[in-house]
Amino acid sequence: MADGFAKFISLDMSVSDPAGGQSLRGFALKMVFISISLSIVVSLAVICIGNALRILPLPVLDAVFYSVAMGWIVGGLVAGILCTVLGRAIRDLRESQAEFERLSKTDTLSGLANRRAFNQVFEDITGDASLAIFDLDRFKSINDNFGHGAGDMVIKRVASAIEDVFGDFHCVARLGGEEFGVIVCGGDRKDRVALIELARVRVACLSVNFEGHLLQTTVSVGVAEIEANRSKHDTFAIADKALYSAKAAGRNRLCHGDAYHARSEIDSGLARPLQAAS
Repeated sequence: MADGFAKFISLDMSVSDPAGGQSLRGFALKMVFISISLSIVVSLAVICIGNALRILPLPVLDAVFYSVAMGWIVGGLVAGILCTVLGRAIRDLRESQAEFERLSKTDTLSGLANRRAFNQVFEDITGDASLAIFDLDRFKSINDNFGHGAGDMVIKRVASAIEDVFGDFHCVARLGGEEFGVIVCGGDRKDRVALIELARVRVACLSVNFEGHLLQTTVSVGVAEIEANRSKHDTFAIADKALYSAKAAGRNRLCHGDAYHARSEIDSGLARPLQAAS
């Protein structure tokens, strides 16, 4: 019974996880209840002391009645004001915390998820998904010839083009620099690869107008299947190796790492680019 009462009057509240604590309304009601109860208890204690010393200015029952009434009025009013102010502060804190959490997982330049958010999603994927790594071709020449402002604009436009293809259902992130990562979920392997190829083509068709100059770029893409019996480290390594093969084969193409990864375990270990998965 004592534990139940202690839990009832508990003012513990989770700011980061509202579901893990009590609501603001419950918190406010408990605050008012506790404030009024303490006010009445203190008043009754003062009445008992005053009655014992025979200094009460009015009869005991009248004093008790007035103390209870004033406890409800004054205690409730003060507690209500404090709860209102505190509730607004907690609500603002929750909103700020949620915004901070969102920003901590967002790449500021592209608006996509950042590497931290990508890694969290990647670790939770168990199957029926493909990992694709996009890397802009000859991006350094854009920065060297037109400046970093042009490079930033190209990254923004490429990020928007890739995101338009995959939408919100798949995880699209900027991994750093001119490299993007996509986790394509669901469907058949050939459908996932076709969607990745569509994103590659969409980027190749982009024209970015920067200070009167039309800038164009392409991407090379390395793909690997996410499988339950394969570690995330190995999956990323296979996709990264496929990306290298796409670069070596002339850029602006998609290479699926699983095709040559399986063969490399049999023969010489040479990676062979694949234009489209079967």
